[in-house]
Amino acid sequence: MTTMGKIKNFDWLAVVFYPLAVILMEAFWVSPWLNWVGVWPFFSEARPVLSLASVIIVIVVSLLVTRIFVSQKLPMWAVQTIVIGCGLVTMLLVLAVEYADGYGFFESGWFGHIWKILGDTFTNPSPIVVAIPAIIYLWWRGIMLGQSTSYFRDIYRSFILGMVALVILIILWQVTGASGRLPTPGPEIGINIIAFFFFGLLAIAICHLYNMRRTMPSEEAKLTSVWRWLPIMLGVVGGMILVGFGVASTLSPDFFNAIGRGAEAVFGFLGTVFSYIIWPFVYLFEGIAIFIIWFMSLFRSEQTLPPEETGNMTIPGITDITNPEIPPVVTEIIKWFVIAIIISVVIFFLAKAISRYRQRRALEEIDETRESLFSWRGLKDDLKLLFQMMGQRFQRKSPAAPPYVFDENAMGKLDIREIYRHLQWEAGRSGLPRHRHETAEEYARRIENKVPDSRMPLKDITGMYENVRYGERIAPKDKLDAANGLWQTLRGMIRKLRGE
Repeated sequence: MTTMGKIKNFDWLAVVFYPLAVILMEAFWVSPWLNWVGVWPFFSEARPVLSLASVIIVIVVSLLVTRIFVSQKLPMWAVQTIVIGCGLVTMLLVLAVEYADGYGFFESGWFGHIWKILGDTFTNPSPIVVAIPAIIYLWWRGIMLGQSTSYFRDIYRSFILGMVALVILIILWQVTGASGRLPTPGPEIGINIIAFFFFGLLAIAICHLYNMRRTMPSEEAKLTSVWRWLPIMLGVVGGMILVGFGVASTLSPDFFNAIGRGAEAVFGFLGTVFSYIIWPFVYLFEGIAIFIIWFMSLFRSEQTLPPEETGNMTIPGITDITNPEIPPVVTEIIKWFVIAIIISVVIFFLAKAISRYRQRRALEEIDETRESLFSWRGLKDDLKLLFQMMGQRFQRKSPAAPPYVFDENAMGKLDIREIYRHLQWEAGRSGLPRHRHETAEEYARRIENKVPDSRMPLKDITGMYENVRYGERIAPKDKLDAANGLWQTLRGMIRKLRGE
């Protein structure tokens, strides 16, 4: 196939435009938060914690690294090491650009300068102490987006999360700006909001278009060209946003003042209710604050306090009392122990996200129970499942069911569905994994193109599988015996693809 043919057949919609829209949607709600945190008064300098470009780069690199290496046939520990190691390298590169402070790129003195800044965190905090956890969060989000943008899932949850985060940010920024301690939000917050809604709605539109294409026959799906529909989606989404802001700009100030007074009354009542609810947590936060103050005292240098003046009064006969001090070795051990715990927790959550991504990908490629035909009962079951999943967010998760174990040399009698699972497993190992949009017959035709001799046994097994899977029929004993014999023949043909 020529280069132009490869470019033409490349699925730009799923591989490029959709992930890019989701990444930009994510970046345009995270970046305003980092800008607001960067102007807090107790930092040594007022500056954005990370620039918008850095936020986008971290998410893009994390998503690409996750997709590339998780799909490789490598041990899980190797994939986790590569992805987390790439995250560490990306963090150093971003910090070297964002917080160069006059040093050359990766100059030896820069590392000592950064270490000194981190050591002075409790006496002279710098925005870099927020940049490091922010990069870790963005890297984790890139891993999660690498999973969701592969299967066109969770886009609504990401969009709602970003929208709620922007609303909370606007309220907090207006409140802190009105107090005079922080600057009020500038016009750039409006640009971020417009960009967030533009790319968020665009991602939702692309998601719907791609899901629509998956349900079409292959001939009709080819007519839904990306280059034909993408400009239309850009125009519709952009027009909706422009019309919305145009209507908002025509409303009178009195209208907004009335809304403000009503909102003030509502928020005042909610604030009173919230104050009664939050009161028990005050004692908890007070205990946490006492612990933090004690931990901060470990980093302070020892200072000799001048003796207090007692005037002409003297108290004879009382010896000096010296309080026992914690040895410096114990203090250093506590410091490094806490740091090691934090690093271990970060690595654990990143590794867990990577392994969860590979497990879900494997299940989507092999589990035949994902097939379904539309029905009102199915819609009701889906809605019921949705509400159950929302409720399970607040419940302890039960241990996952053990995955189906495939026996490479299974010689016993298998039922029809077990035979078909083994067929997908063997074909996937031979370079012919089943695609999510394929029916059983479409998958059989693709295997026939690679293994022409498999046409007859594959046709018989596929037909029996469809009768059992969709017709809910029980295969007779003679047909079940015949299917097992056909599977033994077909398995040998498929294994020849990988040289066995």
